[in-house]
Amino acid sequence: MQPYAEQQRRTLIISIALFLLLAATIVFVGYRSYRNFEAQSRVEAEVWLSTVSNAKLSGLGNWRDNLLNYANFIYQNQAFSDSVAEYFDNPQNINARGRVLDWLDAYKKNSEFNGVFLLDKQGNINLSTPANIFDLDAAVLEKIPQSATSGEIIFVDFYRSKLDKQVYLAVLVPVIEQKQVIGFLLLRVDPTMRLYPLLAQQVTQGMQAQSFLVRYEKNKATLLSPLKFMPDAALNLRLTAGESENLAAKAVLGNTGIIEGVDYRDVAMLADIQPVPDSSWILVTHTEMVSVYAPVNENFGRTVIVTGTIILYLGLGAVLIWRQRQLNYYQSEAEAAEILRKTKEELLILTRELDDKVRERTAELQDVNQQLRALSQQMVDMQEQQIKSLARELHDSIGQNLTAININLSVALQLLPKKSSEKIRARLTDTSHLVEETVARMRNVIADFLPPMLERYGLSPALSWYGEQFAARTNIGVQVNDRRKDAARFSPEVEIGLFRIIQEAMNNIAKHSHASLVVIEIRDEENMTLTISDNGIGFEPQVVFAKPAHWGFAIMRERARALDADLDIQSASGKGVTITLRILK
Repeated sequence: MQPYAEQQRRTLIISIALFLLLAATIVFVGYRSYRNFEAQSRVEAEVWLSTVSNAKLSGLGNWRDNLLNYANFIYQNQAFSDSVAEYFDNPQNINARGRVLDWLDAYKKNSEFNGVFLLDKQGNINLSTPANIFDLDAAVLEKIPQSATSGEIIFVDFYRSKLDKQVYLAVLVPVIEQKQVIGFLLLRVDPTMRLYPLLAQQVTQGMQAQSFLVRYEKNKATLLSPLKFMPDAALNLRLTAGESENLAAKAVLGNTGIIEGVDYRDVAMLADIQPVPDSSWILVTHTEMVSVYAPVNENFGRTVIVTGTIILYLGLGAVLIWRQRQLNYYQSEAEAAEILRKTKEELLILTRELDDKVRERTAELQDVNQQLRALSQQMVDMQEQQIKSLARELHDSIGQNLTAININLSVALQLLPKKSSEKIRARLTDTSHLVEETVARMRNVIADFLPPMLERYGLSPALSWYGEQFAARTNIGVQVNDRRKDAARFSPEVEIGLFRIIQEAMNNIAKHSHASLVVIEIRDEENMTLTISDNGIGFEPQVVFAKPAHWGFAIMRERARALDADLDIQSASGKGVTITLRILK
């Protein structure tokens, strides 16, 4: 019996070792699956957070542009300037006062404006709506000399009014008459009407993301917008920069992109930080780390249950096999072989189940990537639709109105008595010329938005036409070389995408390059290749790309991504810039 006992002992040791090995393998596979899912979830959360942040940043840019465009419309309103000049010349002139008040009431109809004020050159309030305000805040007064000197529109950043203790922004519009600043129109902006709702808006479903604005003030991070659990945080909550892990403090120290930190409640957060262009603001978009890792924790529980169940069944199987071997020691080797075969099949089934779970998770990740690509394409399509809508509005509404105004001016000139004042005739003639010039400029803008050559004849003729317009406007020579063997037209989406990328590149060249020649070349070798090169001053990529404010390059990269194309930008100081776009066939 001793040889049998020794054999049984060896068999037991081997069985236990095999069980431990299999259990360790299953635990390792489960652990790797969990870690992979954790990494994928973190990447997905970062991409989602960046998408939300970019959407909010785009909304902020549109909000600011709309506000300044409205101010510029007032700035160019000569009728308003004439009424103000007449009122300042004689404040007792009831008719002039009434016309100015009518203009103020008209501007006040914009729901975003809490108040509209007419100021003299010294900053004193002459007229206002509402009419019960007689004093201005220091934040506005200190901007008046700057606007008076430059004659330009000045944007007044967030400030708290000393009268009603509310947070406002403002736009200071100089009133120009005879090329001289005679006063100012102050548009006081209530951020609770549009700006704060824009920050609070949920862009996507799923995890909840919160956004707020912050700026650097005297070694402090000052909150500029309300927080979810602190509605009065704007200009009240200030954090010392560099002394904590708070997201606002990190933001004012120059941290950008995806970072980890805590909010004002010391709750762990994952955030995307981006500076707002042309301002001192920094946009912080964050979500709780608990939300980021909620799917991971849920998957961890499932992984533990599945792995524990497998090991339990494996252990029970090993015990049963061992007991069966003890009870049926004298059974034939064929039966033992059958039992071993069945055990291997069970292990194979378990392994296949694990493989299926890995493949399912991989397929889910691919679906997410496809959804992100579709979202990027949808954003590009929405931008193009907005461009088309704006072009149609300029042509169908504003263009027709300007033409009608010009016709009315011509009729008015003809109907004037011959003995009428030459000043009136000169003013009407000058106004007619201004309308004609505005119509011509508007047509150029519409042509840039929706080039008719692109829709009718395709990319290459449209580029030749655009190059001529660009050269006439900037005195920079443009060569367009279409070296494709097959000059067939691209799809409308590809043609529009390529044209927009070229437009953005040409705008950058006109602004920064000091070039005398631009060469645009299209080839169709292994892949369709588009190159844009200039002989300008160039730049150092490691310096320029490190700065977050170069939106031209970011826009081109987004356009390229929507076309499923690779974008490469090469430059060096004094050697011009070469932009290469490759679209896979």
